Amino acid sequence: MKDKLQRWINETKKLGDLFVVHYFGRDAESYWIADDIGGVLYVNDYFFNLSDIFAFLRYRYSKNKMFEYYEYQMKCIEDKKIPINIKSYRHLV
Repeated sequence: MKDKLQRWINETKKLGDLFVVHYFGRDAESYWIADDIGGVLYVNDYFFNLSDIFAFLRYRYSKNKMFEYYEYQMKCIEDKKIPINIKSYRHLV
């Protein structure tokens, strides 16, 4: 079981690194908050949970669309509204 958990940690780190390089470049500052791999990833003053990281990559969001969605999501939170999920947003906007 320990091997499986370690593989999950390693693959999650790789996924986070892939996300950072793809959307922010190699020189971006990033780390998992509180060293909680798979929790929230800090990248250059932005915060992403693992499911969002996965969805942006899975649905092949462009860099511009990813930031557009991020701002949309922050606005919804500010306005106390529930945002459309990443999968649906790309079809509706």
